[in-house]
Amino acid sequence: MADDQDRLDKSDIRSFLAALPFVREVGIDVASFALGAIDIELPFVERFSGPTGLFPASIVGVVGDVAAVSSCLSLLPRGWALATLDFTIKMTGFAKGETLLAKGRVLQAGRTNSVGAADVYAVSAAGTTLCGTVLATTKNFRIGN
Repeated sequence: MADDQDRLDKSDIRSFLAALPFVREVGIDVASFALGAIDIELPFVERFSGPTGLFPASIVGVVGDVAAVSSCLSLLPRGWALATLDFTIKMTGFAKGETLLAKGRVLQAGRTNSVGAADVYAVSAAGTTLCGTVLATTKNFRIGN
């Protein structure tokens, strides 16, 4: 859709996410960036927890959604943005750990819609465990239109 010089970079993605109040509120951060692939981290915070010491499925879904759509955002040209049209989460295990790590990737990049996916892992001293996977569809649009 855009050549590499016209695409958003890691700083642009961080700025886009920082402008979203829910991202700031829960403490989501970009861990790593490559075109079409972004890793998002979220440290465990008690006030957003579910059953004792667990990230609830809703938070796993949010982190996965942000990673999946941010990976799609990384392929858009400057002057464009996106919004999630829909996403689904499938929990694959307990989300117990000090951090959630969501590894987002683009499945299909389009001009008006894109599809991304993310695998979400619970990271702890005991190891890293897949706890969910997210599939998200975006609506891509030129800013100001």
